[in-house]
Amino acid sequence: MTASPSAPAVWLHGAGLSSQTWDGKAQGLCLDLPGHNGLPRVATPTIAGYAAALAPALPARFALVGHSLGGMIALHLAATMPDRVTRLVFAESAYTMQARWIDRKGAKFASWLTAKLGPRGTAKLAAMGEKGAAKQAYLTEMSVMDPGGLNDAMQAAHGFDGRDLVDRVRCPTLILTGRGNPRTHPQSLDLARRLPHATHRMLEGGHMLHKDAPGPFYDLIHAFLAPEPAP
Repeated sequence: MTASPSAPAVWLHGAGLSSQTWDGKAQGLCLDLPGHNGLPRVATPTIAGYAAALAPALPARFALVGHSLGGMIALHLAATMPDRVTRLVFAESAYTMQARWIDRKGAKFASWLTAKLGPRGTAKLAAMGEKGAAKQAYLTEMSVMDPGGLNDAMQAAHGFDGRDLVDRVRCPTLILTGRGNPRTHPQSLDLARRLPHATHRMLEGGHMLHKDAPGPFYDLIHAFLAPEPAP
């Protein structure tokens, strides 16, 4: 029995991070989002705008791994390119930040606060309560960002409403959620119920799941993306 070839995986990091956040453990094409790691800012600071900016770098067929903001972009791509996206990993992300009044108010406040604090202040705030590698990632990656690039990312994430995208996703999906971040639990569980080929796994850790639980995080993803044996 031989393994059938799999599509390459495209890894999309979260807001304020970079392709370096995977610590060399990702297998595939690790992209930097516009406005991150020294790249020019996105033309339109929306999830659709980020997806459009990344489109020229995407293979003909590919799997997607997205964390946080990257998960939102991955969801958009999976829904709008169903013939090209073979698998989706949705890690510590959300399909909308606009469902409830309190979410909409919180999103506006978060975007305002990011602009007010700047990258260094936002990094310190994000790092509060984090430990070890997760804390260090915020302090070393987010704090050195261009302020405009970080503002774009926060505006896109907090303004995202992908409720109309969910039912358009057809590929097998792995949903990874951190037990220590209950804010992502309701939508992760709902997504797992609604998608026809979804698997949900709750891991010990918080929002920075790839730093908090790197062993199970990467093991689950690599197993999910592995080529299937040919008959």
